[in-house]
Amino acid sequence: MKYVLLLLPTILFLSCNASKTDSPEKTENIEDVKIEYAQHFNLSLKDNAYFLEILDPISGKVESSHTIAPNEKHQAISLSATVVGMYAILNQQKQLKGVSSMDYVYDAKVKSLFKLGNIKEFGDETTNSIEKIISSDANTILYSGFGDEFPNQKKLEALHFTILPIYDWKEIHPLGKAEWIKVIGALTGKMDEAIAFFDKVVKEYNELLQLTESIDNRPTCLSGNLIGDIWYTPASESYVAHLMKDAGANYRYAETNGQVTLQFSIEQILKDNENTEFWINPGYNSKSKIDKFNPHIKHLKCYNNIFCYSPNMSKFWEQSAAEPHHVLSDLIHIFHPEIKGINTLYYYEKIN
Repeated sequence: MKYVLLLLPTILFLSCNASKTDSPEKTENIEDVKIEYAQHFNLSLKDNAYFLEILDPISGKVESSHTIAPNEKHQAISLSATVVGMYAILNQQKQLKGVSSMDYVYDAKVKSLFKLGNIKEFGDETTNSIEKIISSDANTILYSGFGDEFPNQKKLEALHFTILPIYDWKEIHPLGKAEWIKVIGALTGKMDEAIAFFDKVVKEYNELLQLTESIDNRPTCLSGNLIGDIWYTPASESYVAHLMKDAGANYRYAETNGQVTLQFSIEQILKDNENTEFWINPGYNSKSKIDKFNPHIKHLKCYNNIFCYSPNMSKFWEQSAAEPHHVLSDLIHIFHPEIKGINTLYYYEKIN
């Protein structure tokens, strides 16, 4: 389901002259770009060129390496919504030549460029047309990278396309997701702006975190929803669980292990959550839809406190990865309305 946070699937890009390379020799001329939270990429700078290493999320080993030369023109097809949001933050939408689907784009400038014919739709990575890609103005494809090579990757690389998996969606820490904007900064020539934006996000996130660190009264919370016969909910080491903890809530499944999405029967959910106080990310933006697909859930206490990233779901998918401070602020306001200074919701809305 497109709008289930748990099944969230993101992007990045290089020029046609950017290529897979061996790691540069470690010399005094090489300066590492400070990476504080992200676990799945490294960046260094040598002679004004950035050297990017994408790290395999499972093994931690270097999956691919790319040199990003200065003053090169980078044109990207982005099959990840979150990186489209990062291009918008850096005001570099004109470097985008394609997106997966305009149905889920929020940014007004990207929509305008699409109407002008400067940005085209390419579908997801399993359905896009190699002929359409080859005939486009792009030289780079940014995709979410679910463990497999991009379809026709070797053919496209032989034609000087750079194919780059983006693993922001595998980051555990909310600020780790946001830090991928440094990669986009390197690719667009806007590293200073990317660092300044990220530093501001870190500052505001940590200021918000101080509001909940000493809270004793932590309400219980459930996340996710029923798809078919299975309820999908994040495990304890997930990005969502991390946010709920930072926001001062006790996530019902905080004692589970790993990052893989948990799967439960509706009977187990009902048993475990009889007295759970809040339910976030239900996958639907109205109780009528929730009642249709989860008819038993109305018997739970949390049915009276449901919050969803609506009505601007596209805004959430496109922008929230780079703006976890706004997500955290929303969740603090939801779980702890008694905390002063947070008076509005940025992404979330209560479902009545």
